[in-house]
Amino acid sequence: MIILLTIFTSVIAIIVSWIYLLRDCKDFNIPGPRPFPLLGNANLFLGKPTTFIPALKKLNDVYGNAVIIHLLHARYIILYHPKYIEPLVSSTELITKGRSYNFLLPWLGDGLLTSTGSRWKTHRKFLTPAFHFNILQNYLPVFLKNEKILMKTLRKVADRPVDLTPIIALNALDNVTESIMGVSINAQKDSESKYVQSIDDLTRIISLRIRNSFLGEDAIFNVTHYKKIQNEAIKILHRQTRDVIDARRRELESLNITRLNTQTDIGIRNKHAFLDLLLLAETDGQRISDEQIREEVDTFMFEGHDTTTSGLCFAFYILSKHPDVQEKIFQEQKDILGDDLNRDPTYSELQQMKYLELVIKESLRIYPAVPLIERRITRNTEIGGIRVKKNSTILIDIFHMQRHPELYEDPLEFRPERFESCNAKNAFSWIAFSAGPRNCIGQKFAMLEMKVTLAGVIKHFRLLPTDHELQLCASLVLRSENGVWVQFEERS
Repeated sequence: MIILLTIFTSVIAIIVSWIYLLRDCKDFNIPGPRPFPLLGNANLFLGKPTTFIPALKKLNDVYGNAVIIHLLHARYIILYHPKYIEPLVSSTELITKGRSYNFLLPWLGDGLLTSTGSRWKTHRKFLTPAFHFNILQNYLPVFLKNEKILMKTLRKVADRPVDLTPIIALNALDNVTESIMGVSINAQKDSESKYVQSIDDLTRIISLRIRNSFLGEDAIFNVTHYKKIQNEAIKILHRQTRDVIDARRRELESLNITRLNTQTDIGIRNKHAFLDLLLLAETDGQRISDEQIREEVDTFMFEGHDTTTSGLCFAFYILSKHPDVQEKIFQEQKDILGDDLNRDPTYSELQQMKYLELVIKESLRIYPAVPLIERRITRNTEIGGIRVKKNSTILIDIFHMQRHPELYEDPLEFRPERFESCNAKNAFSWIAFSAGPRNCIGQKFAMLEMKVTLAGVIKHFRLLPTDHELQLCASLVLRSENGVWVQFEERS
Protein backbone atom coordinates (compact mmCIF):
# COMPACT_ATOMS: atom_id res chain seq x y z
CA MET A 1 0.00 0.00 0.00
CA ILE A 2 2.82 2.43 0.94
CA ILE A 3 4.63 1.62 -2.31
CA LEU A 4 1.49 2.29 -4.37
CA LEU A 5 0.87 5.57 -2.53
CA THR A 6 4.46 6.63 -3.13
CA ILE A 7 4.21 5.83 -6.84
CA PHE A 8 0.87 7.68 -7.12
CA THR A 9 2.23 10.76 -5.32
CA SER A 10 5.33 10.78 -7.52
CA VAL A 11 3.26 10.57 -10.71
CA ILE A 12 1.03 13.44 -9.57
CA ALA A 13 4.09 15.54 -8.66
CA ILE A 14 5.61 14.91 -12.10
CA ILE A 15 2.38 15.83 -13.90
CA VAL A 16 1.82 18.99 -11.84
CA SER A 17 5.46 20.03 -12.29
CA TRP A 18 5.33 19.55 -16.05
CA ILE A 19 2.08 21.48 -16.42
CA TYR A 20 3.49 24.35 -14.35
CA LEU A 21 6.73 24.51 -16.35
CA LEU A 22 5.01 24.37 -19.75
CA ARG A 23 2.52 27.07 -18.77
CA ASP A 24 5.28 29.24 -17.38
CA CYS A 25 7.19 29.06 -20.67
CA LYS A 26 4.08 30.19 -22.57
CA ASP A 27 3.84 33.33 -20.42
CA PHE A 28 7.00 34.68 -22.10
CA ASN A 29 7.48 35.94 -25.65
CA ILE A 30 10.94 34.39 -25.99
CA PRO A 31 12.02 30.89 -27.02
CA GLY A 32 13.76 28.19 -25.05
CA PRO A 33 14.18 24.42 -24.75
CA ARG A 34 11.24 22.36 -23.50
CA PRO A 35 11.64 21.69 -19.76
CA PHE A 36 11.44 18.27 -18.17
CA PRO A 37 9.19 17.64 -15.14
CA LEU A 38 10.87 18.53 -11.82
CA LEU A 39 14.30 19.00 -13.47
CA GLY A 40 13.32 21.82 -15.80
CA ASN A 41 16.40 22.27 -17.98
CA ALA A 42 18.94 21.51 -15.24
CA ASN A 43 20.05 18.49 -17.25
CA LEU A 44 21.70 20.84 -19.75
CA PHE A 45 24.23 21.97 -17.15
CA LEU A 46 25.02 18.72 -15.37
CA GLY A 47 28.50 17.32 -15.84
CA LYS A 48 31.94 18.83 -15.70
CA PRO A 49 32.41 22.57 -15.01
CA THR A 50 33.87 22.93 -18.51
CA THR A 51 30.52 22.05 -20.13
CA PHE A 52 28.76 25.15 -18.76
CA ILE A 53 30.07 27.78 -21.22
CA PRO A 54 29.53 25.56 -24.30
CA ALA A 55 25.97 24.86 -23.06
CA LEU A 56 25.25 28.61 -22.93
CA LYS A 57 26.70 29.03 -26.43
CA LYS A 58 24.52 26.25 -27.79
CA LEU A 59 21.39 27.88 -26.35
CA ASN A 60 22.41 31.13 -28.04
CA ASP A 61 23.01 29.39 -31.38
CA VAL A 62 19.70 27.51 -31.31
CA TYR A 63 17.29 30.01 -29.74
CA GLY A 64 18.79 33.46 -30.35
CA ASN A 65 19.79 36.43 -28.23
CA ALA A 66 17.22 35.92 -25.45
CA VAL A 67 16.41 32.46 -24.09
CA ILE A 68 14.22 31.17 -21.25
CA ILE A 69 15.20 28.10 -19.22
CA HIS A 70 14.26 26.57 -15.87
CA LEU A 71 16.70 25.13 -13.35
CA LEU A 72 14.42 22.86 -11.37
CA HIS A 73 11.47 25.29 -10.97
CA ALA A 74 13.57 28.47 -10.89
CA ARG A 75 13.01 30.62 -14.00
CA TYR A 76 16.03 32.10 -15.80
CA ILE A 77 16.19 34.37 -18.83
CA ILE A 78 19.58 34.46 -20.56
CA LEU A 79 20.51 37.62 -22.48
CA TYR A 80 23.26 37.66 -25.11
CA HIS A 81 22.86 41.04 -26.84
CA PRO A 82 23.18 44.71 -25.79
CA LYS A 83 19.72 45.54 -27.14
CA TYR A 84 18.36 43.57 -24.17
CA ILE A 85 21.24 44.07 -21.74
CA GLU A 86 21.45 47.88 -21.97
CA PRO A 87 17.98 48.67 -20.58
CA LEU A 88 18.51 46.23 -17.71
CA VAL A 89 21.94 47.37 -16.50
CA SER A 90 21.00 51.03 -17.06
CA SER A 91 17.96 50.78 -14.81
CA THR A 92 18.10 52.51 -11.43
CA GLU A 93 15.30 50.25 -10.16
CA LEU A 94 16.23 46.76 -11.37
CA ILE A 95 19.38 46.54 -9.24
CA THR A 96 18.70 43.44 -7.11
CA LYS A 97 21.27 40.70 -7.65
CA GLY A 98 20.18 37.21 -8.66
CA ARG A 99 19.85 33.94 -6.78
CA SER A 100 23.46 32.80 -7.15
CA TYR A 101 24.67 35.74 -5.07
CA ASN A 102 22.81 34.21 -2.09
CA PHE A 103 25.61 31.66 -1.85
CA LEU A 104 27.95 34.54 -0.94
CA LEU A 105 25.81 35.76 1.96
CA PRO A 106 27.36 33.59 4.72
CA TRP A 107 30.75 35.11 3.83
CA LEU A 108 30.00 38.63 2.58
CA GLY A 109 26.69 39.30 4.28
CA ASP A 110 24.90 42.41 3.02
CA GLY A 111 27.96 44.09 1.51
CA LEU A 112 28.03 46.24 -1.61
CA LEU A 113 28.08 43.26 -3.98
CA THR A 114 25.01 41.53 -2.55
CA SER A 115 22.91 44.34 -1.03
CA THR A 116 20.13 46.28 -2.73
CA GLY A 117 17.78 49.20 -2.13
CA SER A 118 18.65 52.00 0.28
CA ARG A 119 21.46 50.04 1.99
CA TRP A 120 23.26 49.61 -1.32
CA LYS A 121 22.72 53.24 -2.42
CA THR A 122 23.95 54.67 0.90
CA HIS A 123 27.08 52.52 1.08
CA ARG A 124 27.88 53.00 -2.61
CA LYS A 125 27.77 56.76 -2.11
CA PHE A 126 30.10 56.99 0.87
CA LEU A 127 32.54 54.32 -0.41
CA THR A 128 33.04 55.92 -3.85
CA PRO A 129 35.69 58.41 -2.55
CA ALA A 130 37.87 55.46 -1.53
CA PHE A 131 38.63 54.96 -5.24
CA HIS A 132 39.41 58.60 -6.06
CA PHE A 133 42.64 58.97 -8.07
CA ASN A 134 44.32 60.67 -5.09
CA ILE A 135 43.90 57.48 -3.10
CA LEU A 136 44.85 55.22 -6.01
CA GLN A 137 48.19 57.03 -6.12
CA ASN A 138 48.75 56.02 -2.51
CA TYR A 139 48.12 52.38 -3.40
CA LEU A 140 50.75 52.45 -6.17
CA PRO A 141 53.74 51.76 -3.85
CA VAL A 142 51.90 48.67 -2.57
CA PHE A 143 51.40 47.36 -6.11
CA LEU A 144 55.03 48.09 -7.04
CA LYS A 145 56.38 46.38 -3.93
CA ASN A 146 54.34 43.23 -4.58
CA GLU A 147 55.21 43.32 -8.27
CA LYS A 148 58.90 42.99 -7.30
CA ILE A 149 58.11 39.92 -5.20
CA LEU A 150 56.24 38.49 -8.19
CA MET A 151 59.30 39.04 -10.42
CA LYS A 152 61.44 37.00 -8.00
CA THR A 153 58.88 34.19 -8.10
CA LEU A 154 58.75 34.20 -11.90
CA ARG A 155 62.56 34.07 -12.18
CA LYS A 156 62.50 30.85 -10.18
CA VAL A 157 60.13 29.21 -12.67
CA ALA A 158 61.48 30.79 -15.87
CA ASP A 159 62.24 28.68 -18.94
CA ARG A 160 59.60 26.05 -18.22
CA PRO A 161 55.78 26.01 -18.52
CA VAL A 162 54.03 27.16 -15.37
CA ASP A 163 50.41 27.45 -14.25
CA LEU A 164 49.96 31.14 -13.52
CA THR A 165 46.74 30.92 -11.52
CA PRO A 166 48.13 30.20 -8.03
CA ILE A 167 51.06 32.60 -8.53
CA ILE A 168 48.95 35.57 -9.65
CA ALA A 169 46.27 34.81 -7.03
CA LEU A 170 48.80 35.26 -4.20
CA ASN A 171 50.08 38.50 -5.75
CA ALA A 172 46.54 39.88 -6.09
CA LEU A 173 45.72 38.84 -2.53
CA ASP A 174 48.74 40.74 -1.20
CA ASN A 175 47.73 43.80 -3.21
CA VAL A 176 44.16 43.92 -1.97
CA THR A 177 44.83 43.11 1.69
CA GLU A 178 47.50 45.77 2.04
CA SER A 179 45.61 48.46 0.12
CA ILE A 180 42.08 47.79 1.38
CA MET A 181 42.82 46.62 4.93
CA GLY A 182 46.14 48.38 5.45
CA VAL A 183 47.97 45.20 6.51
CA SER A 184 50.06 42.66 4.63
CA ILE A 185 49.46 38.94 5.04
CA ASN A 186 52.51 38.14 2.84
CA ALA A 187 50.54 35.61 0.80
CA GLN A 188 53.29 35.38 -1.83
CA LYS A 189 55.76 34.30 0.84
CA ASP A 190 53.34 32.24 2.93
CA SER A 191 51.06 30.47 0.45
CA GLU A 192 50.16 27.81 3.02
CA SER A 193 48.53 30.29 5.43
CA LYS A 194 45.08 29.43 6.76
CA TYR A 195 43.74 32.72 5.43
CA VAL A 196 44.85 31.98 1.85
CA GLN A 197 43.55 28.40 2.04
CA SER A 198 40.19 29.55 3.42
CA ILE A 199 39.61 31.94 0.50
CA ASP A 200 40.46 29.13 -1.92
CA ASP A 201 38.06 26.71 -0.16
CA LEU A 202 35.20 29.19 -0.12
CA THR A 203 35.46 30.26 -3.76
CA ARG A 204 35.64 26.61 -4.83
CA ILE A 205 32.50 25.67 -2.86
CA ILE A 206 30.50 28.71 -4.00
CA SER A 207 31.44 28.03 -7.62
CA LEU A 208 30.27 24.43 -7.24
CA ARG A 209 26.89 25.54 -5.84
CA ILE A 210 26.36 27.96 -8.72
CA ARG A 211 26.98 25.23 -11.30
CA ASN A 212 25.11 22.41 -9.56
CA SER A 213 21.39 23.11 -9.12
CA PHE A 214 21.04 20.38 -6.50
CA LEU A 215 23.87 21.64 -4.29
CA GLY A 216 22.32 25.08 -4.73
CA GLU A 217 19.45 23.91 -2.52
CA ASP A 218 20.29 24.59 1.14
CA ALA A 219 18.51 21.43 2.32
CA ILE A 220 20.89 19.29 0.27
CA PHE A 221 24.04 21.39 0.72
CA ASN A 222 23.69 21.53 4.51
CA VAL A 223 24.04 17.74 4.86
CA THR A 224 27.19 17.52 2.71
CA HIS A 225 30.81 17.77 3.88
CA TYR A 226 31.08 21.04 1.97
CA LYS A 227 29.00 22.78 4.63
CA LYS A 228 31.55 21.98 7.34
CA ILE A 229 34.45 23.19 5.16
CA GLN A 230 32.56 26.40 4.40
CA ASN A 231 31.79 27.11 8.06
CA GLU A 232 35.43 26.66 9.08
CA ALA A 233 36.71 28.85 6.26
CA ILE A 234 34.23 31.63 7.07
CA LYS A 235 35.23 31.53 10.74
CA ILE A 236 38.90 32.06 9.82
CA LEU A 237 38.21 34.87 7.34
CA HIS A 238 35.80 36.75 9.61
CA ARG A 239 38.22 36.52 12.54
CA GLN A 240 41.06 37.97 10.45
CA THR A 241 38.88 40.83 9.21
CA ARG A 242 37.61 41.69 12.70
CA ASP A 243 41.18 41.68 14.06
CA VAL A 244 42.26 44.18 11.38
CA ILE A 245 39.22 46.40 12.03
CA ASP A 246 39.85 46.42 15.78
CA ALA A 247 43.54 47.24 15.30
CA ARG A 248 42.83 50.18 12.98
CA ARG A 249 40.12 51.50 15.30
CA ARG A 250 42.65 51.55 18.15
CA GLU A 251 45.12 53.42 15.91
CA LEU A 252 42.51 56.08 15.09
CA GLU A 253 41.61 56.46 18.77
CA SER A 254 45.28 56.86 19.74
CA LEU A 255 45.60 59.60 17.10
CA ASN A 256 42.38 61.20 18.39
CA ILE A 257 40.80 60.92 14.92
CA THR A 258 37.06 60.67 15.44
CA ARG A 259 35.59 61.91 12.17
CA LEU A 260 36.39 62.46 8.51
CA ASN A 261 37.78 65.92 7.83
CA THR A 262 37.36 66.79 4.18
CA GLN A 263 39.56 69.86 4.53
CA THR A 264 42.65 67.94 5.58
CA ASP A 265 41.76 64.64 3.86
CA ILE A 266 42.08 62.71 7.15
CA GLY A 267 41.01 59.15 6.42
CA ILE A 268 41.35 59.80 2.71
CA ARG A 269 44.99 60.41 1.78
CA ASN A 270 46.54 57.41 3.51
CA LYS A 271 46.93 53.70 2.96
CA HIS A 272 43.99 52.98 5.27
CA ALA A 273 41.59 55.07 3.18
CA PHE A 274 38.99 52.38 2.54
CA LEU A 275 38.89 51.09 6.09
CA ASP A 276 38.94 54.62 7.55
CA LEU A 277 35.90 55.59 5.51
CA LEU A 278 34.02 52.65 6.96
CA LEU A 279 35.14 53.34 10.52
CA LEU A 280 34.49 57.09 10.49
CA ALA A 281 31.64 57.65 8.06
CA GLU A 282 28.09 58.21 9.28
CA THR A 283 24.72 57.46 7.73
CA ASP A 284 21.73 59.39 9.11
CA GLY A 285 23.93 60.65 11.94
CA GLN A 286 24.94 57.13 13.03
CA ARG A 287 28.19 55.22 12.61
CA ILE A 288 27.75 52.00 10.69
CA SER A 289 27.90 48.85 12.78
CA ASP A 290 30.96 46.64 13.20
CA GLU A 291 29.20 43.87 11.31
CA GLN A 292 28.45 46.14 8.35
CA ILE A 293 32.10 47.23 8.29
CA ARG A 294 33.18 43.59 8.30
CA GLU A 295 30.80 42.82 5.42
CA GLU A 296 32.17 45.62 3.24
CA VAL A 297 35.80 44.74 3.96
CA ASP A 298 35.21 41.07 3.14
CA THR A 299 33.32 42.07 -0.01
CA PHE A 300 36.24 44.06 -1.37
CA MET A 301 38.69 41.40 -0.30
CA PHE A 302 36.79 38.94 -2.49
CA GLU A 303 36.05 41.26 -5.41
CA GLY A 304 39.52 42.77 -5.52
CA HIS A 305 41.34 39.44 -5.46
CA ASP A 306 39.50 36.85 -7.56
CA THR A 307 38.57 39.08 -10.49
CA THR A 308 42.03 40.62 -10.89
CA THR A 309 43.60 37.15 -10.78
CA SER A 310 41.36 36.02 -13.63
CA GLY A 311 41.96 39.15 -15.70
CA LEU A 312 45.74 39.00 -15.34
CA CYS A 313 46.08 35.27 -15.99
CA PHE A 314 44.18 35.41 -19.27
CA ALA A 315 45.99 38.59 -20.32
CA PHE A 316 49.35 36.82 -19.87
CA TYR A 317 48.00 33.78 -21.70
CA ILE A 318 46.81 35.70 -24.75
CA LEU A 319 49.97 37.83 -24.82
CA SER A 320 52.09 34.66 -24.90
CA LYS A 321 50.58 33.96 -28.32
CA HIS A 322 51.24 37.49 -29.62
CA PRO A 323 54.95 38.44 -29.38
CA ASP A 324 54.33 41.49 -31.59
CA VAL A 325 51.91 42.92 -29.01
CA GLN A 326 54.42 42.22 -26.21
CA GLU A 327 57.06 44.21 -28.06
CA LYS A 328 54.69 47.15 -28.54
CA ILE A 329 54.04 47.18 -24.78
CA PHE A 330 57.79 47.02 -24.14
CA GLN A 331 58.50 49.83 -26.61
CA GLU A 332 55.79 52.00 -25.06
CA GLN A 333 57.51 51.65 -21.69
CA LYS A 334 60.88 52.57 -23.22
CA ASP A 335 59.33 55.66 -24.79
CA ILE A 336 57.80 56.74 -21.48
CA LEU A 337 60.46 55.68 -18.97
CA GLY A 338 63.51 56.46 -21.10
CA ASP A 339 66.72 54.48 -20.84
CA ASP A 340 66.31 53.59 -17.15
CA LEU A 341 63.85 50.71 -17.40
CA ASN A 342 64.81 49.51 -13.94
CA ARG A 343 63.06 52.39 -12.20
CA ASP A 344 59.44 52.27 -11.08
CA PRO A 345 56.87 54.13 -13.19
CA THR A 346 55.03 57.03 -11.59
CA TYR A 347 51.25 57.22 -11.45
CA SER A 348 51.32 59.79 -14.27
CA GLU A 349 53.54 57.57 -16.43
CA LEU A 350 51.21 54.61 -15.97
CA GLN A 351 48.34 56.78 -17.19
CA GLN A 352 50.38 57.49 -20.33
CA MET A 353 50.57 53.76 -21.19
CA LYS A 354 47.61 53.94 -23.57
CA TYR A 355 48.52 50.94 -25.69
CA LEU A 356 48.78 48.77 -22.57
CA GLU A 357 45.28 49.94 -21.69
CA LEU A 358 44.02 48.82 -25.13
CA VAL A 359 45.62 45.42 -24.53
CA ILE A 360 43.87 45.03 -21.18
CA LYS A 361 40.49 46.02 -22.63
CA GLU A 362 40.81 43.60 -25.56
CA SER A 363 41.93 40.79 -23.25
CA LEU A 364 38.95 41.44 -20.97
CA ARG A 365 36.69 41.44 -24.02
CA ILE A 366 37.71 37.92 -25.01
CA TYR A 367 38.17 36.65 -21.45
CA PRO A 368 35.98 38.78 -19.13
CA ALA A 369 36.93 38.20 -15.49
CA VAL A 370 33.24 38.20 -14.58
CA PRO A 371 31.62 36.24 -17.43
CA LEU A 372 28.05 36.27 -16.09
CA ILE A 373 25.91 38.67 -14.05
CA GLU A 374 22.57 37.86 -12.44
CA ARG A 375 19.67 40.16 -11.61
CA ARG A 376 16.43 39.22 -9.86
CA ILE A 377 13.38 40.99 -11.23
CA THR A 378 11.24 42.30 -8.36
CA ARG A 379 8.19 43.38 -10.38
CA ASN A 380 6.49 42.56 -13.67
CA THR A 381 8.25 44.60 -16.35
CA GLU A 382 9.41 44.76 -19.95
CA ILE A 383 13.08 44.74 -20.95
CA GLY A 384 14.00 45.45 -24.55
CA GLY A 385 10.57 44.24 -25.69
CA ILE A 386 10.69 41.09 -23.55
CA ARG A 387 7.91 40.54 -21.03
CA VAL A 388 9.49 39.54 -17.71
CA LYS A 389 7.50 38.29 -14.73
CA LYS A 390 8.29 39.10 -11.13
CA ASN A 391 10.82 36.75 -9.44
CA SER A 392 12.51 35.86 -12.73
CA THR A 393 16.30 35.73 -12.70
CA ILE A 394 18.08 37.41 -15.59
CA LEU A 395 21.44 35.95 -16.59
CA ILE A 396 23.57 38.44 -18.53
CA ASP A 397 26.03 36.43 -20.59
CA ILE A 398 28.92 38.89 -20.88
CA PHE A 399 31.27 36.19 -22.17
CA HIS A 400 29.34 35.45 -25.36
CA MET A 401 28.00 38.98 -25.79
CA GLN A 402 31.54 40.34 -26.05
CA ARG A 403 32.31 37.68 -28.68
CA HIS A 404 29.13 38.37 -30.66
CA PRO A 405 29.79 38.51 -34.44
CA GLU A 406 27.18 41.26 -34.84
CA LEU A 407 29.23 43.49 -32.53
CA TYR A 408 32.83 42.62 -33.38
CA GLU A 409 34.48 41.72 -36.67
CA ASP A 410 36.39 38.43 -36.29
CA PRO A 411 35.47 38.40 -32.59
CA LEU A 412 37.91 35.67 -31.55
CA GLU A 413 40.93 37.54 -32.94
CA PHE A 414 43.03 39.50 -30.45
CA ARG A 415 43.19 43.06 -31.78
CA PRO A 416 43.93 45.71 -29.13
CA GLU A 417 43.58 48.41 -31.79
CA ARG A 418 39.81 47.82 -31.82
CA PHE A 419 39.54 50.18 -28.86
CA GLU A 420 41.57 53.04 -30.38
CA SER A 421 38.40 54.67 -31.67
CA CYS A 422 34.94 54.83 -30.16
CA ASN A 423 33.14 53.20 -33.06
CA ALA A 424 31.44 50.38 -31.17
CA LYS A 425 28.10 49.38 -32.66
CA ASN A 426 26.64 49.62 -29.17
CA ALA A 427 28.05 51.44 -26.14
CA PHE A 428 27.17 48.39 -24.03
CA SER A 429 29.03 45.89 -26.23
CA TRP A 430 31.93 45.94 -23.72
CA ILE A 431 30.90 45.61 -20.08
CA ALA A 432 33.84 43.79 -18.51
CA PHE A 433 33.31 45.94 -15.40
CA SER A 434 29.53 45.82 -15.77
CA ALA A 435 27.77 49.11 -16.53
CA GLY A 436 25.11 51.47 -15.27
CA PRO A 437 24.51 52.26 -11.58
CA ARG A 438 25.83 48.86 -10.43
CA ASN A 439 29.07 49.00 -12.38
CA CYS A 440 32.28 47.96 -10.64
CA ILE A 441 33.19 50.61 -8.07
CA GLY A 442 36.80 49.38 -8.08
CA GLN A 443 37.45 49.33 -11.83
CA LYS A 444 40.12 52.07 -11.70
CA PHE A 445 41.78 50.19 -8.84
CA ALA A 446 41.76 47.02 -10.96
CA MET A 447 43.07 48.76 -14.09
CA LEU A 448 45.94 50.34 -12.14
CA GLU A 449 46.87 47.01 -10.56
CA MET A 450 46.73 45.21 -13.90
CA LYS A 451 48.82 47.91 -15.58
CA VAL A 452 51.52 47.74 -12.90
CA THR A 453 51.69 43.94 -13.02
CA LEU A 454 51.59 43.54 -16.80
CA ALA A 455 54.09 46.34 -17.40
CA GLY A 456 56.46 44.89 -14.83
CA VAL A 457 56.35 41.39 -16.28
CA ILE A 458 56.74 42.52 -19.91
CA LYS A 459 59.65 44.74 -18.86
CA HIS A 460 61.54 41.74 -17.46
CA PHE A 461 60.27 38.74 -19.44
CA ARG A 462 59.13 37.53 -22.83
CA LEU A 463 56.05 35.32 -22.64
CA LEU A 464 56.09 32.12 -24.66
CA PRO A 465 53.10 29.92 -25.53
CA THR A 466 52.78 26.34 -24.31
CA ASP A 467 50.86 23.39 -25.73
CA HIS A 468 48.25 23.55 -22.95
CA GLU A 469 44.74 24.38 -24.15
CA LEU A 470 42.38 26.29 -21.89
CA GLN A 471 39.41 24.45 -20.38
CA LEU A 472 37.19 27.40 -19.52
CA CYS A 473 34.63 27.29 -16.74
CA ALA A 474 32.43 30.11 -15.50
CA SER A 475 31.06 30.64 -12.02
CA LEU A 476 32.07 33.53 -9.77
CA VAL A 477 34.87 34.44 -12.18
CA LEU A 478 36.23 33.01 -15.41
CA ARG A 479 38.76 30.23 -14.80
CA SER A 480 40.51 27.46 -16.67
CA GLU A 481 39.88 24.05 -15.12
CA ASN A 482 43.35 22.82 -16.11
CA GLY A 483 45.17 26.05 -15.25
CA VAL A 484 46.51 28.90 -17.37
CA TRP A 485 49.95 27.85 -18.57
CA VAL A 486 52.63 30.22 -19.88
CA GLN A 487 56.42 30.07 -20.18
CA PHE A 488 58.64 32.99 -19.16
CA GLU A 489 61.94 33.88 -20.79
CA GLU A 490 63.96 36.53 -18.98
CA ARG A 491 65.01 39.51 -21.09
CA SER A 492 68.75 40.14 -21.27
